[in-house]
Amino acid sequence: MSFSWDAVEGAQGYNIRWGIAKDKLYQSWQVYDTTEHFMRSLDRDTPYYFTIEAFSENGISVKSDITYAE
Repeated sequence: MSFSWDAVEGAQGYNIRWGIAKDKLYQSWQVYDTTEHFMRSLDRDTPYYFTIEAFSENGISVKSDITYAE
């Protein structure tokens, strides 16, 4: 799965959260200094839900809208 998103001013990095249900985004991948990521660890036959949030020394942003991918 390939991701890209708009940069958030002042962000040090981003948390990509995913799971198999909208209310079960238990997995996360943390990236720094980029606004794109290619995730190779997903099962091809499983649909997933994703959201992204920015973080810095000041805290964590509001999560993006949840996206569904088959």
